[in-house]
Amino acid sequence: MNKQKFAYAMLSIGMLLLLFSTFREKYASSDSTSEATQTNVEQVGKVKNIIFIIGDGMGPNQINLVGDSANNFERSHSIGFSKTYSASHRVTDSAAGGTALACGVKTNNGVLGMNADSVPVNSIMYELSQSGLATGEVASCRITHATPAAFYAHQVNRGMDAEILQDLYKNGPDVFVAGGNKLISTDSLQKAGYQVTYSLDSMANIAKGKVACILAEEDMPTAPFRGDTIAQGVLQTLRLLEKNEKGFFLFIEGSQIDWAGHGNEGERMRAEMKDINRVIGVCMDYADKHPGTLVFITADHETGGLSLPNEELTPTFSTGSHSGVMVPFFAYGTGADKLTGIHENTDFKALLLSLVDR
Repeated sequence: MNKQKFAYAMLSIGMLLLLFSTFREKYASSDSTSEATQTNVEQVGKVKNIIFIIGDGMGPNQINLVGDSANNFERSHSIGFSKTYSASHRVTDSAAGGTALACGVKTNNGVLGMNADSVPVNSIMYELSQSGLATGEVASCRITHATPAAFYAHQVNRGMDAEILQDLYKNGPDVFVAGGNKLISTDSLQKAGYQVTYSLDSMANIAKGKVACILAEEDMPTAPFRGDTIAQGVLQTLRLLEKNEKGFFLFIEGSQIDWAGHGNEGERMRAEMKDINRVIGVCMDYADKHPGTLVFITADHETGGLSLPNEELTPTFSTGSHSGVMVPFFAYGTGADKLTGIHENTDFKALLLSLVDR
């Protein structure tokens, strides 16, 4: 099977899986509905809080690795697909893909927070911060990695760590939990107003203000060896962000789904998907208890050309790189009914901003 046919086959399988999940959620009786598909949250009204989750490299088939039990993707109120190509390539990288999602523009592979002409563009996180909302980021990679950096940095090359760090000190989120201690200057963070901590336990003792929680020298350990660090980091970040009465924007990345795809590591991929599924459950539970919260989940691209060709759902890969297939998106909570269909990845910034009460 050639690459084009394989891509279409993957897309078809993914769409069928997602449509089946939606059908089951919509039409199953109360006796047969699993705990994961139950929902009590209202979709109507203005959005106060946005939780924006990116599974880096997460295509349709990766979602099936979560399994049938407590698959939180199935709780979603609406689903759709996103086109991921960049301005320079049919197959995007994470910098261009993250920029499209964060800033609403197509750009060249490798570029962060700028359009294809290298002109800086404000991200959704920056614009909401200017409207008085609190902002946060949680990622299982270093904070200067391409996807988290796309929400605060403006650089022509994703490898410019020193310059990206200057953008972090100047325009970074109010609260972040990630790796990267090897690169970061504690003095510079403190001058930027951050309280710097190196564990979630010590973070729990901070009552308010800007917080940088740095949990690894570079990137965090792979799943399952980092335990529930990401889910607990999200809870700690939510605790701080919700103190802002106007609301908040929280970006979360399942960074290492992508790396499992690059390495064609099937069981690592399964572990990373189970981890992001746990995080999604935490966020959806938060939305249940806090009306006005929208949980939006998508990917920047698919990695590995993953297929599941047998009854055991053994992960099989067709590439060690990214692929050009459309990726799914999911929405849960207030405003979720406005997010459906097939979109350019550049559409979501404006769509989400239009839902926020600011």
